[in-house]
Amino acid sequence: MLQKTLKKWLNQFKQYFFTYSDGFYHLPYSSKSPQALVDSFANYPFIKHNKVKQSIFANTPFCEGGFNYQELEEGLWVIYSKMKYKTNVAFDLVYDNPEEMKMEDKGYYMLSLNNVTNKAVIETDICEKQLCFSNYSWTFFKPKERNCDLNFKGANNKYITLYFNEEWLQKNLVQNSLFSEAGLNKFISSDEPYIAWPLNENEEVVKNFNIFDEVMNMNNEASHIDFLQFKLCTLNLIFDFLKICIDQQVIEKHFAIDYKDKFSINKVENYLTSNLYDKFPGIDWLAEKFKISESKLKSEFKQFFGKPIYKYFQEKQMLLAKELIIENKLLIKEISYKLGYENTSKFTAAFKKYHGILPSELQKQEFEIAV
Repeated sequence: MLQKTLKKWLNQFKQYFFTYSDGFYHLPYSSKSPQALVDSFANYPFIKHNKVKQSIFANTPFCEGGFNYQELEEGLWVIYSKMKYKTNVAFDLVYDNPEEMKMEDKGYYMLSLNNVTNKAVIETDICEKQLCFSNYSWTFFKPKERNCDLNFKGANNKYITLYFNEEWLQKNLVQNSLFSEAGLNKFISSDEPYIAWPLNENEEVVKNFNIFDEVMNMNNEASHIDFLQFKLCTLNLIFDFLKICIDQQVIEKHFAIDYKDKFSINKVENYLTSNLYDKFPGIDWLAEKFKISESKLKSEFKQFFGKPIYKYFQEKQMLLAKELIIENKLLIKEISYKLGYENTSKFTAAFKKYHGILPSELQKQEFEIAV
């Protein structure tokens, strides 16, 4: 049975069979349509597909987790995925036979709210808590555009993705005044392939992960799905995106990052959060190591993660420093040294600027709580 399943999968994707390059296992999936996407994952080995609950679960050498899917109405699907990664995995969007696709098959737009949570590499002998860093973002892809989701080993990632075709877009969104006010009509008619926009974790839209946990019955706590509530939440998610595009002038400020550069930018971010016990290595050193120009590294990192690269690194160091103080296994002077600061006073100033409290005051508070 397993051999038959493997053969079927290999035949379907023989020209796209998973490969290993750039430190990632590349796994293909079809996005000619949401149904094709579901079918392509369902045909992977070691996959459980529950057609009644419309869910897929995977436990493979690559990852563990899955997704729930629903067709809310003709031309509109929602897929909510949650996955933990055992190794570096890149999901590559492919079309089964792009040269043979019908002219009238225009494909699907993909609007996704993303939560990527990576583990920080920390010495467990001085910090027992597992420290994770979450990044939130929107992505909006036009049909048939190349896409690749990068997932690092140890990551716990969540994606709420809406798929809608051209007919649904024209009927339900294009005529809405918010759509044009957000500048999305200009984006649709432009040559830009996609929008990727960072979000802060305290933005209201982030609450949609908890909302969709409930309305899509991700935890199997309800006997059935309330489709009216589900549709309402889906429409609210779309309007959240439109409002952010207006409030943050997304279309005016956004620029698309090249497919290859996207790999480099993500690898830079992962390298930084895996090497917090050191000084910032420098833009020039990072650019040379990850084969990207300094100007691109600076502009594209900020575009992708919402902050200048050094500020991003320093903020992650300050989060780590707080955990080290709470663990109370190192002196403040030792923490300062471990994080690459020249002297304790500079570390103390940086810590207070970010956390609003001196390291010594936090240490005292933690001691009083312990007593």
